[in-house]
Amino acid sequence: MLASIQIGAASPVAEYLKLSTDVNNGYAITTVEEKLSNPAETAVEDKFSFLIPEEAFISGFTLIIDGKEYRADVLPKKEASERFESAASEGRTAGLLETKDENLFAYALSFEPGQSIIVKLTYEQALKKTLGEYELVQFLESSRSVANFSVTINVNSANQLIRLETPAFPEAEVEYLSSNRGQVHYKADSLPISELRVVFETANPPLNGNMLFYENEGQGYMMHIFSPSEEDLGTSAMSKEIIFVLDKSGSMQGYKLEQVKDAFGNIIEDLPPGDYFNIIFFDSSIQSYSGTLMEANDEQKTGALDFVNNLEANGGTNINEALLTALGMFNLESGRVPIIVFLTDGEPTEGVVSPYAIRQNIKDANTAHVSIFSIAFGIEDENNYSFLRAMSLENNGTAERFAPEDNASEEIGGFYKTISTPLVTDMDFSYSSGISELVNTGEKNLFAGSDTIVLGKYSSETSKIQADVSASTRTGARIFSKEFTVSPKGENAFIPRLWAYTTIESLLDRIEVEGENEPLVSAVTDLALEFEFVTPYTSLFVEVPEFSGPEADDGEETVPEMPAGEPATKDERAAPLSSQIQSSSDSRYESNMEIEEPVEGEVAEKVAEESTPGFGALFTFSGLTGIAYLLHRRQR
Repeated sequence: MLASIQIGAASPVAEYLKLSTDVNNGYAITTVEEKLSNPAETAVEDKFSFLIPEEAFISGFTLIIDGKEYRADVLPKKEASERFESAASEGRTAGLLETKDENLFAYALSFEPGQSIIVKLTYEQALKKTLGEYELVQFLESSRSVANFSVTINVNSANQLIRLETPAFPEAEVEYLSSNRGQVHYKADSLPISELRVVFETANPPLNGNMLFYENEGQGYMMHIFSPSEEDLGTSAMSKEIIFVLDKSGSMQGYKLEQVKDAFGNIIEDLPPGDYFNIIFFDSSIQSYSGTLMEANDEQKTGALDFVNNLEANGGTNINEALLTALGMFNLESGRVPIIVFLTDGEPTEGVVSPYAIRQNIKDANTAHVSIFSIAFGIEDENNYSFLRAMSLENNGTAERFAPEDNASEEIGGFYKTISTPLVTDMDFSYSSGISELVNTGEKNLFAGSDTIVLGKYSSETSKIQADVSASTRTGARIFSKEFTVSPKGENAFIPRLWAYTTIESLLDRIEVEGENEPLVSAVTDLALEFEFVTPYTSLFVEVPEFSGPEADDGEETVPEMPAGEPATKDERAAPLSSQIQSSSDSRYESNMEIEEPVEGEVAEKVAEESTPGFGALFTFSGLTGIAYLLHRRQR
């Protein structure tokens, strides 16, 4: 975490800290607001940081200084960087926020004696429905004492709100406001020592789904929520063919391999009758429990457990051969859902070692349309993780990271549960004419307790929308059809932002798979600018005017002009999710991560020598003067 940088003996006092979240049908908008004051007679400077969810996009950063509100603008990355460099070289107060590799937002403030500054951060994310429930986590730890602390979480759903609770946090108050709305509230005169987990469950939509509508300036947006349950379908989950492809190379020796054995031992024991399975361990070579898929009966599961428990770690990492071996075992005519769960802790070092060649080989060999779910176990290198993620995305799956910690076995088991019960497969969504720019939050498979959301645009003249979902279930092919009457509601104002968020995520996934190209980058940039999201291709830029002093030479107050337009009005979108506030009064930079020094650092340092801090606000980052703040995000 970032430690503080301090000028003077004192440090700012946090007068209050407010965390508020509005969740509308799984889309969460968070505002973090903190008021900081300097009670000392000398200027002080502190650096703070917020941990935001990995999937979140920052959408707003605002400073309120001496009663004036200044909101950062989202700009193309190059333009924001150029404007920041120009401002820094001329000694003006400016700030730049860009994406990095982790989900950490940090900023530094310099306070004049007696000065107060209010900081507001807004970020947005789509929550995932997993095993029938949604979860928010608020990390509430801080090294700074807060005398006035509050958290408010509003939950709204088109479907009935069945359950809203805060496990292991009895101090929080839960209130049900209606059949579809609830609120969690917590207030204290200090920060608690534990995180606040909020879990809620909503009723499933009807069999053919719900459709919500919103219109703005002649443009309509629709949201189709599809989440049938086993009861709705009148059938149980589909049987699957599943192969566990597990790394046992030398780097897995010891604690890592023991955790893997523990996690997958439990998974194998829980395989239901009707499933077929196999286990492949790999290092430089391949070791399979069986040459073919085996029925998940007691005899085979016992034999598989012995196989798992008797293996030792050694050798290199032959990912290509291990996955090709697994893909060759699936029966294209079985009617069962084909899945690979692939776990590794490193990069390929044996056989084919080019990530691009491996991806191509796997894609070409995957004629059975197997979903490959990758587990990055202790992988910190972004390139290695990007390789696994891209490979999973182009093979109907996803990738997740897990650290080799005490609860890794439990977390891996939890991840497996989310993909262990396929209810509906081969889904294809189609809509009546006039619906455009569709984007889907899910894959072709729908697992028990999850949902698929399709978003799109429609003309404001549209009165009805026909939705048809063709899919396969345990009882065979089915079509789910319904005609929805268009009925826009103001409470659905979040839908355009959810559409933009989901579209950007989908485009970024394509960039992960296809690589950067001008059409995809332009599409991300244009949407991020329109809806004001910070992405890898857009940045936040803010410029705050210098103050010559509270009074001009003639004794009258001087009101500076805002360089990039008028001071911002209150952001109407700012509404409430989870974050972590960290700060320290230590004068050292106690970070365990390396921050790259921007090119303009030398220029800024020169400016720092020539300019005098103490006006309005001064922000610093890695040697830069003026206001600067950083987002570390997209640990994907």
